[in-house]
Amino acid sequence: MRLKKKMPYRERIRRFYRRFWWQLWLLAALAAAAIFAFHNEGLYDTPVGKIVKVDTQQSGTATNYNSLSENDSEPVYRQKMTVKILNGRHKGKRVTVAGEYDYTGMDKEAYRRGDKVFLSLSGEDKISSASIKGVKRDQYAVLLAVILAYLVIILGKGRGILSLCSIGMNIVIFLYGLARYEAGDDLMGICVAMIVALTVLTLFLVNGVNRRSLVAILSALATAALTMEIFLLAMEYGGEIDYAALDYVAGGQDLESIFIASVAIAGLGAVMDVAVSIAAALNELILKDPGISVKSLARSGREIGHDIMGTMINVLLFTYICGLIPLMIMKMKNEVSLLTIVRLQIPFEISRFLIGGIGIVLAIPVSIALSSIILKIGRKKT
Repeated sequence: MRLKKKMPYRERIRRFYRRFWWQLWLLAALAAAAIFAFHNEGLYDTPVGKIVKVDTQQSGTATNYNSLSENDSEPVYRQKMTVKILNGRHKGKRVTVAGEYDYTGMDKEAYRRGDKVFLSLSGEDKISSASIKGVKRDQYAVLLAVILAYLVIILGKGRGILSLCSIGMNIVIFLYGLARYEAGDDLMGICVAMIVALTVLTLFLVNGVNRRSLVAILSALATAALTMEIFLLAMEYGGEIDYAALDYVAGGQDLESIFIASVAIAGLGAVMDVAVSIAAALNELILKDPGISVKSLARSGREIGHDIMGTMINVLLFTYICGLIPLMIMKMKNEVSLLTIVRLQIPFEISRFLIGGIGIVLAIPVSIALSSIILKIGRKKT
């Protein structure tokens, strides 16, 4: 029996590099971006410093206004910090900064050695006083974005790159829509244009220009139109709505249009996902069995829809719940009853969730019908 000759070490390295070279270069590029984000103080006009020494001592107690008990108190801590300035004309200098925080950290936060912070400096040539404006956290956001990009590209390859491009384009479209609203354009017109642009660009870019993408686009847009009609009818016959409980409301704005626009865009992603899943699955069935009947195709589409419907609705529910948790806890800690929160605040989130859920359910029959017409009947004619 002949033994297999062992491959030389250099040849193994060469083969490994030929197979994974693009992944190694991608990892190096993303790692460089993350490292740069941790050392990008020079890009800021605001002074940035790094805390090199912290001395923390308890200075007393204060009334805890967030407690349900009127006589409850909490410890208060005083910090004396040495901060090294990392940018600007005072780069390299060290300043002493004093700070104070309470146990709950509701008003002011505690700082640790190694934190990078934004500073407010007084004085021209010589620094007379310094204070901390807040913690610099952009580097951690960049790190998370780098990890996401690497995983998406490694697992999705070309499709993953297109997905990242679609995310970038969607952000640009969203920011452009906000800019047009600031310029005075009609909000509902902007919302409709954004929904069409987001749907068309996302699905054509990620799935390619083909019939399957066309079905998904038409299904998503038709479903969005149907759900908004249902929502507008409910608003028409449901009585007056008090928009004063909306978050961050300001005077002189059309609160009704803002709420309608938020509802219209809220469930778009879930509707697109359902439409793509059904269109792709039915397209595969038609390709494998061109003689499949429309009835069998519809039955298969319903089974697929049943499988994804519950999951997608729960994803939508968890998305809204996680956004409500901080607000609910903060208000309950300030002695606002749960019933008051549910009565005044929750109805807006419930409306968004219900309309999004209706959109997910309606996307199933709409996608099945359009898939049968365009993918099945339309292919027969061509």
